[in-house]
Amino acid sequence: MIKSSLSVLDSYAAAFRDLINAKVWSRRDKTIRELLCLNKREDWDFLCVAMDVVEDASAAIRHFLQFGLDGPTRYHDVGERYLRLYGLLSAAHNQQQAALKLVKLMNLPSPQATKAKLDGLDIRGLRHKLASHSTDYQNPATQNVETYAPVRIGLSGFTCVYSKDRGKVFYSLDLEAGIEAHCRVLISVLDAVYAKSIRTLYKGQGKKLAELTGRLGDLRTERDGGLVLRQPEGRRFVIHTLADRNLTSRSTGRAKKPRAG
Repeated sequence: MIKSSLSVLDSYAAAFRDLINAKVWSRRDKTIRELLCLNKREDWDFLCVAMDVVEDASAAIRHFLQFGLDGPTRYHDVGERYLRLYGLLSAAHNQQQAALKLVKLMNLPSPQATKAKLDGLDIRGLRHKLASHSTDYQNPATQNVETYAPVRIGLSGFTCVYSKDRGKVFYSLDLEAGIEAHCRVLISVLDAVYAKSIRTLYKGQGKKLAELTGRLGDLRTERDGGLVLRQPEGRRFVIHTLADRNLTSRSTGRAKKPRAG
């Protein structure tokens, strides 16, 4: 079955962790800083935490995509909807910041361009407005200070209705669509991180470089909606589909289209 965007994101995160672990354990005569071409010894700690945060945030996002704002409970509890909304926005933001940290640690060019992509995400903007700066949000376009708050009766399922300046203007965001866009941007970020890392860490190692480049090719096939089937004996089958790239992130039985993940 076609992988969801969140599952593809998880596959990229796992592949990057495997790459890092393999490099760290490849030699004992060099420090981790030397092996990973890090700028500072302390960067190893930041790298490990960033990888953990990317994976942990996916677990939180997956749970939201399965149960929405209402959660798995049979009780219709307003507090749980608020808690799940704030939790989702924080998880998405933490995952974005961790991915940005990987960009910087692995010395990718123009991290500012990556941050600009992240800043353009609706789910990130909603986090700033509702879960971080509700009473002092500074509009980046006008520099005006604005206030935002969720509308209680507009929080349900995968919909978040919120108001600006005490109800003067109302907005609505499809959280599922917001997370889908989030996943696709993070996939592109991790794709660049992985590609840069294999070129840097395995430069001149033809066999290993070919192996990792092949894995990157498999990840890109899945990213584009294809299937990669691996046999125990090492053979692999690649199926390119005509599906619309990854469909969506959500993986529940309530899906509108066939989905996986």
